[in-house]
Amino acid sequence: MKLGRFIVDTHVHSQRHAAGAALKGSKDYADLGKVMNDVQAYDNSARLLYDMACYGVDMCVLQTPGVFGMTNEINLQQKKQYPDKFVCNCFPEKCRKKVQAGEKVTIDDVCEEIDSLLSTGEFVGIGEGVWGAAISLLEWPDERTTMNHLMKILDVCRKHKVPFRYHTGTPGGYAVPYHPGGTTFNPLWAHTLAVAYPDVPIILEHGGIEGGWWEHFYEQCLHVAAGHKNIYLETGRYWAELYYKALTDPSIGPEKLLWGTDWGASLPLYSNTGRYPSVYTRQDIKKGIVRNQVDIWGWSLRELAKLDIAQDDLNLILGGNAVRLYNLRTPGGLTRMFKFVD
Repeated sequence: MKLGRFIVDTHVHSQRHAAGAALKGSKDYADLGKVMNDVQAYDNSARLLYDMACYGVDMCVLQTPGVFGMTNEINLQQKKQYPDKFVCNCFPEKCRKKVQAGEKVTIDDVCEEIDSLLSTGEFVGIGEGVWGAAISLLEWPDERTTMNHLMKILDVCRKHKVPFRYHTGTPGGYAVPYHPGGTTFNPLWAHTLAVAYPDVPIILEHGGIEGGWWEHFYEQCLHVAAGHKNIYLETGRYWAELYYKALTDPSIGPEKLLWGTDWGASLPLYSNTGRYPSVYTRQDIKKGIVRNQVDIWGWSLRELAKLDIAQDDLNLILGGNAVRLYNLRTPGGLTRMFKFVD
């Protein structure tokens, strides 16, 4: 039996790296971080479609992260081939390539490209890493500059009535410096954006749990989500206990939780038997880069299956909230499949 009526993973990477030549045999995550912008990405939809059939996932929101060399073009090709299974978020690739080439790019250039992409009607929103495109224009941007950049991107989201994605948490492994990635390490900054843009849905990617068992960023994400009607938490890497704290908060609840697992990122899953949490994701810098396609859905869906909640609430987390925020098609145009959310 499927776990939900209409299941949508809102955070999927359907492209994979061809990084072997660039790594020259290295298994070090730090080395991978240095070459990720330059490696070639290729279509990984065959593995994705297999897992969708295996676990009953109906639709995926495809992400094009700005630092992994993935392209809008490949995602759009996949969407065209499987229009009932895939929708796409966009990323300003032209600006990224200019920055890589040493050319000067402004935040207005980034916003102009995003606006142009969304105007095509091919995309349902902006993808993971757009925040990075904004703050990486300056090597060490201060907090005020970062917030000004992010607000300009939010202006574009407001214009096109699409959600804004705010990255929180870190997978470990990659050597991620604090200052250029200020939003990642500061979920509380999203309070300012939520107040300034109450009409724009803001999704806290990973909900503070991307890798590891630490709940520091998770707690901050709960603090933001409980303070604003327009803040949503991406929960695909949560273990069951983390869901309960959000579900029982009267200012959060199932209406503000989105299943998004980062499928394709291949963060290893670790068994922590007899301890808390019993399983979690984390890049292990001692063991190095994982070589297989990690099965994130099997574990994530098992954690959701542990929840003792009404099916209509579970249906919101697994698909209903995504349908509402991204204006997704439901099978056969069926309506009234999900609880109404004011």
